[in-house]
Amino acid sequence: MGADKGLVFDIQRWSIHDGPGVRTVVFLKGCPMRCNWCCNPESQNLHNELVFFKDKCIGCHRCVSLCPHGAVTLEDGRQAYNRKICRETCYKEGLNVFPCTKQCYAKAIRAVAELKTVDEVIREVMKDELMYQKSRVGGLTLSGGEASMQDAFAYSLLERAKSLGITTAMETCGIASWEVFEKLLNSLDYLFLDIKLFDNELHKTFMGTGNELVLSNAVEMSKLMDRLQKDFTVRIPVIPTVSSLPDFRNILDFVKGNLSPQTSVEIMPYHRLGRGKYEDLGIEYSLTDLEPCTEESLKPYRELLASYQFKEI
Repeated sequence: MGADKGLVFDIQRWSIHDGPGVRTVVFLKGCPMRCNWCCNPESQNLHNELVFFKDKCIGCHRCVSLCPHGAVTLEDGRQAYNRKICRETCYKEGLNVFPCTKQCYAKAIRAVAELKTVDEVIREVMKDELMYQKSRVGGLTLSGGEASMQDAFAYSLLERAKSLGITTAMETCGIASWEVFEKLLNSLDYLFLDIKLFDNELHKTFMGTGNELVLSNAVEMSKLMDRLQKDFTVRIPVIPTVSSLPDFRNILDFVKGNLSPQTSVEIMPYHRLGRGKYEDLGIEYSLTDLEPCTEESLKPYRELLASYQFKEI
């Protein structure tokens, strides 16, 4: 991986929730956080890994004979994957094509991501060039994971998109050095920053890392995007049993007191759309009993946000 190649785990066309207009979202692998509710758990590790769709498996057992490390075995006539062996062998070796996937005709087992060149990604992005031109605001959005973990590749993608006349956006958790962000932000038209929790201890509990860097970067991001006259939006997740109105108010107070008046703020309600991915990856989902947000549960958050009169998105 580097400036010319990066690990991409998805490219989603016709997105309308990841920046203005119709956009193509490129999802890059790697994230410094471990949010309990993460909807893209396949993004978290910077190395490639396997995903197994058991409903697609036709039981040919080819993967059992192809695995050179004994990580794939048969249990009651069905394949079982020892992910610990995978981590200690293929993952550690940095493989992007795994032996067990080479003859899976049903595509039941595959690598999560592909090593792609800038040209390959941009070729996919430019399939909707006419739509970008028609809307005048559509374009490329980098997401993840955390795109800044592949900062050289991310920068190359943004610069190529800008040279082709399409707008650029990035979604970030805010965990990277300011030097990395400063370079990326100069190639952006739209920036979306998640501030997940204000309480630092809760942030460590539910995200696996503190929020000091997120908040300090938020201040610098606001200054630079304001100077560049580009759009900056803070996104706040609302997670049942985790989020609270006092913590939500603290984030709003921080934005009001420390960031540019041109900063927009929006709520990101919890959903279950990524829940099934955990089983496919062979990892546990710890929030199995958590129900999605309802309009009633979101009402006090929406009312509190409205009272601050931030810039409309």
